[in-house]
Amino acid sequence: MSPSVGQSYIPNPLSFFKKKQIDVKLQKYSYTPGEIIKGTVELKLKRPVQAKKLSVALIGRRIVHQGNIAVGPIRVGNQGQQTQVYTIYHFEIPLDEEAVYYHELYPFDIQIPPDILQSAQQNFNTTLTGLGKTITEIAQVMNQLSTAGSRVEWSVEARLNIPLKIDIINSQKIVLSEQK
Repeated sequence: MSPSVGQSYIPNPLSFFKKKQIDVKLQKYSYTPGEIIKGTVELKLKRPVQAKKLSVALIGRRIVHQGNIAVGPIRVGNQGQQTQVYTIYHFEIPLDEEAVYYHELYPFDIQIPPDILQSAQQNFNTTLTGLGKTITEIAQVMNQLSTAGSRVEWSVEARLNIPLKIDIINSQKIVLSEQK
């Protein structure tokens, strides 16, 4: 599957209650571009569940804390503070197809692209363009982001896709930084 970018991130608050049913374990938690993320997804379901698929994904999200500017689709906060979250990188790998899931362990490997940090920034700029922003507005937004609190969070997310029900999701944050 090819990576998708520029999507808004809207979490499902009800998936919080199912986190203990799926676990993501990694060999380490700090990576550089080009490395391979090795780990396992462990299912600990309360009862067997018919699901469409089990997948694991490398996800990058830019989180922007700012004052009274509006640059994106998601706004959370109060007293003039807003937090906007943009999915700037999403690469998903299927681990298993439609089946009945219960207690299983799935190993996985995800190759981190060597240019991921540069392409993630470029994809964020493309997202702003896709939101109908002009080049001048994007330049203003980028200037404001440099003064506002902006960071990128990387995570490995496991998802059990259950048709017509809330997916079972859990993730593990990782550190992704330039080579030393």
